[in-house]
Amino acid sequence: MQNLRALAACAFIIVIVVLGAGSASGAAPAGPPPGAAPTRADDWRWPLSEPHVMIRAFVAPESRYASGHRGIDLAALANDEVFAPHDGVVSFAGHVVDRPVLSIMQPGDVITTVEPVDALVTMGDRVRAGQVIGTVASGGHCPPGCLHLGVRLHGWYVSPLLFLGNLPRAVLLPAVP
Repeated sequence: MQNLRALAACAFIIVIVVLGAGSASGAAPAGPPPGAAPTRADDWRWPLSEPHVMIRAFVAPESRYASGHRGIDLAALANDEVFAPHDGVVSFAGHVVDRPVLSIMQPGDVITTVEPVDALVTMGDRVRAGQVIGTVASGGHCPPGCLHLGVRLHGWYVSPLLFLGNLPRAVLLPAVP
């Protein structure tokens, strides 16, 4: 009975992940305006062939400069084909520190980045969703056998799952007394 009373005394809060902005502390950082996503999930494609195994999920930083994981890591093999996740224009194809990186811009101020990728396209090339844009390379923060996919909306990192149509549902958690 005491457990039931204690449970009844606890308020429940709803943890809502809006544009992937949830954080480990539950605080939501300031980010892009709600509903600012300019594209639909059915316009996007996964950057790798199936199965789509996520090794590490998106973790929003509490502020623009705080720690977090600004994308998702997908299981991949070296030399696997990498596909354009959406229509757009290649805005960068080159090395950043120790890894080959490829970024694609689309209208609505969305920039998608995949790494490590040996690019088959160059800056300024137009690409279509599902088009082969490169192959999985080595380097970067992922362990070997990994592809990192990041998405920025109006300069803010958001979960790629918002666009791929696979965002986990919100969860009810008990409040800490």
